[in-house]
Amino acid sequence: MMRAVLAAGEVWNRRLSTAHLNRWLAVVQERHPPPLIAGRRLRLRYMTQVNTRPPSFALFASKPAELPDSYRRYLVNALRQDFDLPGTPIRVMLRKGKNPYSSSRAR
Repeated sequence: MMRAVLAAGEVWNRRLSTAHLNRWLAVVQERHPPPLIAGRRLRLRYMTQVNTRPPSFALFASKPAELPDSYRRYLVNALRQDFDLPGTPIRVMLRKGKNPYSSSRAR
């Protein structure tokens, strides 16, 4: 029993590097691309782990509000399977990146 508790604690505290997550995200998107939104492919830019206990990830997308729950579940299940995170709650927060071409000041 104690072995199972220690294994669960190790999974609970696991940290994944951003580079590793982004390589994984590219493979997962190639295997099953994000859906089309108004005729254009939803763009998933990058992913990073923002917290442990439970593992929490920030996924930056072009239109985060448009990402269907089914694709989000697909990503969570793929994370669980590929990074060996069984029985661990995983949080994926969708965020919109800043547009480098927009300017807050008038020209």
